[in-house]
Amino acid sequence: MRSLSILMDIATGVIDVLKIVSRRPIEPTPASDLIADLGFDSLQVLELVTELEDRFDITIPSAAAPTVRTVADVVAQVAALVGERAGV
Repeated sequence: MRSLSILMDIATGVIDVLKIVSRRPIEPTPASDLIADLGFDSLQVLELVTELEDRFDITIPSAAAPTVRTVADVVAQVAALVGERAGV
């Protein structure tokens, strides 16, 4: 159950960061595409990466950025990196 709680905390944090970086009202869902649905441009994607790194104390590899398209992809990537950092 603890891992589910951590995953929910990560998902909430990711959505908070998405809303901040967007600078316009959005209601992201796990299936939302960052570019097509949320209207992010390449600069906002870079800002998103930086904000997520700061918030979760992780380093997101630049090779991971092109493979991440949806909110669920972002949550999964952040969760994996947080898990690595924690040694899980």
